[in-house]
Amino acid sequence: MTHDTAPEIRRGKPEDFDLLMDRVVGSFQERNPGHFRFENMYPDTVSAGAESMGWWWLAFVEGEMAAGLQIVPRPVRVAGKASLSLGGIGNVFCYPPFRGGGLMSQLLLRGIQGMQEDGMVLSALGGDRLRYGHFGWENAGATRYLTLSSSTLRHGERDHVSGVSLRTWRGETRDTQRMCDAYHALPYHTVRTPQEFPLVLSRPGQVVWICDDEHGFAYVSVRGSSIVEYAGDCDALRRIVRFLIDRTTYSIQLPTVEGETELEEMFLAHASSFTVHPAGMLRVNSLLGCLRAYLPILQQRLKGWHGSLCIRMEEDGEGVHIESNGNGVRVVPTDDTSDVPTVRLQRAPLARLLFGPFSPTVPEAANNITRLLFPLPFHWHPMSHV
Repeated sequence: MTHDTAPEIRRGKPEDFDLLMDRVVGSFQERNPGHFRFENMYPDTVSAGAESMGWWWLAFVEGEMAAGLQIVPRPVRVAGKASLSLGGIGNVFCYPPFRGGGLMSQLLLRGIQGMQEDGMVLSALGGDRLRYGHFGWENAGATRYLTLSSSTLRHGERDHVSGVSLRTWRGETRDTQRMCDAYHALPYHTVRTPQEFPLVLSRPGQVVWICDDEHGFAYVSVRGSSIVEYAGDCDALRRIVRFLIDRTTYSIQLPTVEGETELEEMFLAHASSFTVHPAGMLRVNSLLGCLRAYLPILQQRLKGWHGSLCIRMEEDGEGVHIESNGNGVRVVPTDDTSDVPTVRLQRAPLARLLFGPFSPTVPEAANNITRLLFPLPFHWHPMSHV
């Protein structure tokens, strides 16, 4: 549908909430009549509050709300060393009467600009690679998908764990605080406020099991036949896992091995099979900001190295030098690429260079150092998706 006037694109306001909820679910129900309302699906991120509504970018055509998307701040901790300012994109919609006019392209471009203004150095979403690849997103990172089965217990000690020896979470304040503390002790996690934490675990369809006995304290959130979150003491967590897989097969997503704990080793011991998939579709909003966030990991990987590498992003010309004199690593912006091994890439393949699962082709002169540096670890928890 075409219109004579350019759309107005702005951040959402609390007074937009009621109409927005009707428009977004109406858009999704056009193809899926049974789709749930978003305020019920995501109590942690979708509400009428000013902060939550400020995460929405909305397009208005001749005064009518026509399209929108949500960019949720997701500060993440990676491998216990890197802290990233990340924007999770979700709930992208165009109301049916306004489709076909290029609104989504304009919204995405404005949302990207907003992320850069807000200092979000990386962005993650799930969606069509061909559609979002045009805007710089690419399947990247590596996540281990495990199938947990009782068959793994055949040759070892098989303790029977009864459900009555465990309990389920009912929102108790003390349990919530202990779960929050255990979760934030994980090397890979999304930083959540005390107010946000219970709302995440209150998303529909979850059951949260708790072990709290002489084995320690741990929790596991299950949704259908998937374990979507876990944390706590390994022995206590093992009891919950044995209770679960004694009854049916479960799947779980684990981060890469860098920063792995005994919890992931325990899950791997109970896996009848596993595969590796991209962590999600990632977009590098700021090459400098992203590499500086990973500086502790770069320092570790380049210990004792003397040299310099330039990486340049073709679309906007952003260039970064990674330099070391053997005593430390610096990441600095640069326009000078003379006499320095240089990697020049479009934004989408740049995400694969930084995070895998496989690297794009790079010049031979830079190949040895890029193999030392990359891929960087990254994990996008299921309960961090928006």
